[in-house]
Amino acid sequence: MDSSTDSEDMLLLAYPKLEIPPGMKVFPTEVIIQPKRIKRPSKMSAVTLETSRSSMHRLIQGDALEEEEEIESEERSYSSGEESDEVNEEDNEWDTDLEIEDERSSYDATGKNIYLEACRELSVVPTSFFIRHMTQPELAMKHHGLSPQGAKAIAIPLVTNTTVLTLDLEDNWLGPEGAGYIADMLKENCYISDLNLANNRIGSEGLGAICEMLKFNMNIRKINLSGNDLRDKDAEILAKTILENNMINDLDLSHNELGEVAGEILGPAIGENEIIETLDLSWNHLRRKGAEAICEGVKVNARLKRFNMSWNGLGNEGAVAMADALRHNSMLLELDISSNRITPEGAVMLGKGLDPNETLKVLRVGKNPLNTLGAFALLNSINNERSLLVELDLTDILVDKEFDNLHKDMLESRELRVIHGGLIGNYVIKGPQKKLTGPDGIVLHSEDGEIFDSRALDEFLRTDPMAILKKHIEKNNLRMVDFFNQFDKDKNYKITLEEFKKGVTQANVGLSDEQIDVLIKRLDCGEKDGMVDYSELVLGTFRLTQETRKLKKQSISARSTGRVNSR
Repeated sequence: MDSSTDSEDMLLLAYPKLEIPPGMKVFPTEVIIQPKRIKRPSKMSAVTLETSRSSMHRLIQGDALEEEEEIESEERSYSSGEESDEVNEEDNEWDTDLEIEDERSSYDATGKNIYLEACRELSVVPTSFFIRHMTQPELAMKHHGLSPQGAKAIAIPLVTNTTVLTLDLEDNWLGPEGAGYIADMLKENCYISDLNLANNRIGSEGLGAICEMLKFNMNIRKINLSGNDLRDKDAEILAKTILENNMINDLDLSHNELGEVAGEILGPAIGENEIIETLDLSWNHLRRKGAEAICEGVKVNARLKRFNMSWNGLGNEGAVAMADALRHNSMLLELDISSNRITPEGAVMLGKGLDPNETLKVLRVGKNPLNTLGAFALLNSINNERSLLVELDLTDILVDKEFDNLHKDMLESRELRVIHGGLIGNYVIKGPQKKLTGPDGIVLHSEDGEIFDSRALDEFLRTDPMAILKKHIEKNNLRMVDFFNQFDKDKNYKITLEEFKKGVTQANVGLSDEQIDVLIKRLDCGEKDGMVDYSELVLGTFRLTQETRKLKKQSISARSTGRVNSR
């Protein structure tokens, strides 16, 4: 039997029902190549896609609806005629290349389709801005009116988004519910590092969700929670987060309702934190012990570089605490304590802390009632070789010629930008004063429309050492700085107590040794460092003015009783 006959016999043995047409020759073969079999997505791929989407929804909605969604998914599969028989699953997954291939669904890498589907399910109008920018590193959606449901819709595709690094949702009325959806998303997303939830009124509930998320998220470095109605009761969870989180280096808690109690709680946490470099507590209600506790935390903090505590209630007590912080802190570069009710007295004490500081570069103290005396005290405190300050912001505070001259002198040896409210001149009002007498012949004075008995005031001005010194300076047509410079040989606006005492004696001011000692004790009451600087002398003048006004108010009389004659 030839080879052809053998091949025919083999085919007949393998396939008994096979009929070979007459004249057809069968050639010997060793390998029978079967049609190519290609594995492709089966009809079950739709079910798989649906299950994936349901899983993504559960990240936002929780696990409570897991079983119900799986049942609904199966019902949709059966209603559409999809195969679900596990016995035939393998056959359905394998087709020959001879069959017509099913249409394949393309993979949506952007998440656009998922977002649109989420909007349909939540009955939310899709935001075209989100669709256009969801593949860019910065997604800034301020003032878009998302509401909680809108936040839920964008949270779903952001779960698996890998391109957005900065998420800005400021002023979208998210509320506690919307903050919860964003927090759930960030438990899974590990790419977003900058989060802005300012002005969304998330309250205590929303803050709790965010702080809980921060226990799991190890990627967020900057977070803005300003304008979210946070109060003293929220200080505990904030302090705990500040202590435990080791990733956030920029924290904004401004424009909230954090008060004295919150300050006492947050202060120690700030002191122990070793990560935060930028902290904003502006526009809160931090005052008294709360403000002092915050300053104490800044004092011992070894990482903070930029601190904003403007528009609070530091006052002079807080200024003293901040001065102590500046004296010991060697890391702080920028400090903003604008609008904190700091008077000239507080400015002088603040200057005591600025004097030894060697790191601060920017100081903002504008919109405080410092007047020209406090402004000069601050400028004079940085008039040394140690200071690295390059910007002094005194917005809305008037300065005088003494301030301007000192600033010009400093510019010859260093760079210093000063912002102030304008330059005023030194004016002296001269001319005879109209004398008034009361019914008993008592000499009265008139000022700003008020008539008062000047006997107590005259006695004070006759015996008070500072009043006598001021009268001597005015009588000799001098300025306070001119009088001080007579003793300041080094021109550093500082002299020893002995130099001051000797100078006052030689100038024939008219003070006894006892009065000079009283004056020195009054001027050196703050630091007690054995030195008198010009700012302390200016502060003494300011206190004299306050005391004079107080005595005038106490002496106002005879406006409507008795007869007042002019002479």
